[in-house]
Amino acid sequence: MESKRPIWLIGRSIEPFAALGLAVLLVQGLGLAVSPQAAPQTAPPVRPIGAVTEIKPGSLTLHTDAGPSLVVLLPVGVTVLRVPPGAKDLKAATKITVAEISVGDRVIARGHPSDDQKSLVASSLIVMSESDLTKARETERREWRERGIGGLVKAIDPTAKQITISVPNLPPVPGNPTHPVVITVAANTALLRYAPDSVKFSDAKPGDFDEIKVGDQVRSLGTKSADGSHFAAEKLVSGTFRNIGATVVSVDGPAGTITVKDLATGQPVLVRTNADSSMHALPPFMAQMLARLNAGGGPPEGAAAQQGGGPPGRANGGFGPPGGGPNGGQRNGSPDIQQMLERTPPLKLDELKPGEPLIVVSTQGAKPFEVTAIVVLSGVEPILASQPKGSKEMVLGQWNMGMGGGGGEAGGGP
Repeated sequence: MESKRPIWLIGRSIEPFAALGLAVLLVQGLGLAVSPQAAPQTAPPVRPIGAVTEIKPGSLTLHTDAGPSLVVLLPVGVTVLRVPPGAKDLKAATKITVAEISVGDRVIARGHPSDDQKSLVASSLIVMSESDLTKARETERREWRERGIGGLVKAIDPTAKQITISVPNLPPVPGNPTHPVVITVAANTALLRYAPDSVKFSDAKPGDFDEIKVGDQVRSLGTKSADGSHFAAEKLVSGTFRNIGATVVSVDGPAGTITVKDLATGQPVLVRTNADSSMHALPPFMAQMLARLNAGGGPPEGAAAQQGGGPPGRANGGFGPPGGGPNGGQRNGSPDIQQMLERTPPLKLDELKPGEPLIVVSTQGAKPFEVTAIVVLSGVEPILASQPKGSKEMVLGQWNMGMGGGGGEAGGGP
């Protein structure tokens, strides 16, 4: 029971576009910070980027975006520039001292390896302060809530550069329950694409319109038409995700993996979990409610809720609410599934038994029989049973958990 149609990113949030400025500076503006003679000519410059985790006299430690930590040595006279979030050049940079750098700040360090190759001798630093980034994220989350939209791609018009998405949680239209919205992409629309095997916005890459496919999940920031049927995109993030209905074959707790049998293909799939994977055990009442929604019925009486949200932040600091994203907004009768899930018991690997049904949501990775889990749900028997007979499409796509509506009614964005 699998579909390549995405359903949602539970609790996953894309880091705001504002934070991208530092990475852009890495390739566009860093060379302006110092003269070419600032670094020794005998070694190519090194430009790590990351967050400050420790500051000592004459040095600081970066937790780099590449993974490992790095000690950066700060010689007397090192150039330090502070730039605002979202900056793409150094026009707004201000010169600061090393003493003004704080733990949590984002830094690009330019320099050369030390003689022992264990640290970096900095010639210049470009800094975005943690407090400025926090304010920028809050502002951007609010903007995505008010001007964002998210949904599943139903049709693509490459000539007109238009994408039709279904937004099932908008007010229903007679004969048109999925309420399609046509998103127009302009020449200056910022396009990003989620990377394979990653749900982190920091791993997203600049994308092309031609990469977007029917069934993809799309989140966009922009302006809606008066009737809500059209949307002019300023920023758009897209990705291909897998939804797998399966049963447990075996569990390797130390490795954090689950081998499952895909109910659609009968083939084994290795599911890798990590600290970013959202794992929940659904209570029976919630599974029944979601099964009813999946089968085309409305929510049970009393289940309606209004939902707030932000740009698709990451639940533990990554990619959807509570990080913020295109996940919020007023659901107009649909239950607040995101908040409901957050109240469900966590699912532990050692609790899983062979034969137990699961639903796994993952990115579309490089290997078809190995996936990295975004979401793992147990207690899903009613949901799997509610799949329309003969359908090969995964069951959760229509209620599209975590995706928002349009305009001021929903958030939708990184």
